[in-house]
Amino acid sequence: MAQSEREIMQLGDDVQRYLADQSAFENNGASKSPAWLKDIRSAARGKFTQTGFPTIKHEDWRFTNISPITKTSFHRVAENDSKSVARTDLAKFIIPEASKSVLVFVNGHFRKDLSDMSALPKSVSAGSLAEFAHLEEKVVRDRLNKEIPLNILPFAALNGAFLYDGAFVHVPEKIKTPSPIQLLYLSTEDKDRRPVAYPRNLLLVDRGASATVVETYASLAEGVYFTNAVTEAFIEEESAVDYIKVQNESEKAYHVGTMQVQQRSRSRFTAFSLALGSAIARNDLNIVIDGEQCETMLDGLYIPANDQLVDHHTFIDHTRPNCSSREIFKGIVAGNSRSVFNGKIFVRQAAQKTDSKQTNKNLLLSDAAIVDTKPQLEIFADDVKCTHGATVGGLDAASLFYVKSRGISEDAARALLTVGFAGEVTNYINDEHLRKYVDSLVIERLREKVVKAALPEIVHSSSQE
Repeated sequence: MAQSEREIMQLGDDVQRYLADQSAFENNGASKSPAWLKDIRSAARGKFTQTGFPTIKHEDWRFTNISPITKTSFHRVAENDSKSVARTDLAKFIIPEASKSVLVFVNGHFRKDLSDMSALPKSVSAGSLAEFAHLEEKVVRDRLNKEIPLNILPFAALNGAFLYDGAFVHVPEKIKTPSPIQLLYLSTEDKDRRPVAYPRNLLLVDRGASATVVETYASLAEGVYFTNAVTEAFIEEESAVDYIKVQNESEKAYHVGTMQVQQRSRSRFTAFSLALGSAIARNDLNIVIDGEQCETMLDGLYIPANDQLVDHHTFIDHTRPNCSSREIFKGIVAGNSRSVFNGKIFVRQAAQKTDSKQTNKNLLLSDAAIVDTKPQLEIFADDVKCTHGATVGGLDAASLFYVKSRGISEDAARALLTVGFAGEVTNYINDEHLRKYVDSLVIERLREKVVKAALPEIVHSSSQE
C-alpha cells in the first residue's frame, strides 16, 4: 500500500529523499517491469519505510556509522548516460579465464555489447535479470526476493525498492560450467550527480550442477558514489558452487552488499570475500544450510588503510543434521582505518552432528587502527563440535626475530610476514587461476597502501589444512 503524503512527511529527510527517488524511478525507469516485480518493489519500499536507515544504536551497526551515506544525495544514472564506457576500459578488470564468460554492468545497467557468454554451454542461462524476468518469468518469480529477511536488512529492503536489473545465472541439472562466470560491476564518476546503483543478482544452480562465480565491483574513477548490491543464491541438492566477491572500489565510494544463500542436501558451497576499496564497506553474508550432509566454507580477507571502514557480518544457520561449516576471516588493518567482524554460527535443535569452526584473525599495522571483532556461537543441539576464536595484534615478535636473524632487514621481514598472513587465507580458494588473480590484487594493495618494503609474490603450500 502506498504511503500517504502525511506519512512520508513524518519520516527523516534521508528516508524521504530515497522514497522520492524511488517514486520517480517507478514512474519512469521501471515502467516496463511486469506487475509482479512492481509488487516486490512496493513491499520492499514498505519495509524500508518502516525500518529506515540503521544507526549506531542498532546492535548490528554499533561500530559502523553510515551517516556519510545517508547525508549524501545520490541519484540513479540513466542507461543512456552509461554508454560512454568502451571495451578498452575493461581490460584490467576482466579475469583472463572469464573473458568469454563475463557479464558487464555500468552504473548498474547491463551492457550486452561489452559482455561475452560464448564459453558457456547453451543450456546455461546468463544475462540481464530484467530480461530474464520476461524470458524465464516463472523461474525468476518463484525465487526472487523470497528468502531475504527485509525486516532486519534495511539496505536489502532499499535495494528491493529499486529492484530492476542485475545478473541472472541459471545452471541446469548436472551441467558443469567450464570456466568461471564473472559478474563485473563498474561505476563511473559524475561530479554533478553522485551515482547510485542497486544491482540484484540471482544465482540458481540445479541438482548435480556446478559453477564458479566471481562478483567484481570496481570503479573507473576515484569519485564518490554508492553501490547497494544484493545477491541471492540457491544451491540445490548435490551441486557445488565456488563463489568469490572482489570489492575494489574507489576509496571515496560507499558499498553495502548483502548475500543470501539457501543450501540443499549434499551440496557444497565455498565463498571468499576480498574487501579492498570504499570509504565505508559493509558486507552481510547469510547462509541457510537447509539440507543434510552439506559442506560450507566461508572465508575472507580485508585490507583497510587510510580512513577506511570495512565491516563484515556473517551468519551461518545450521538447520539440519550431519553438516559441516568452516569460516576463516583475516584482516590487515593499517593507517587510521577500522575493521569490524561479527560472525554468528547458529545451530538449531534439529542440527545434530554439526561440525563448525569459526576464526577471525586481525593484523594491526598501526597504533591508530581499530579492530572490533565478535565471533558468536548459538547452539541448541547437544551433539555437536563447534569452536570459535578471534585474535587482534601486531606481527609476532618471535617470527620477526627469526626472519631478521637470517640477515633480512626489519622492513623486509615485516613485509614477508604480512604477505604470509594474507596467503594463509587466500590458499583456500580452490581454483588455481582465481587464487593467483586474488593474490595479485592483494599484493598490489599491500604495495600501494600498506607495506613500505618490496614485496614477494604469495607462495602457497600444496595442501590446505
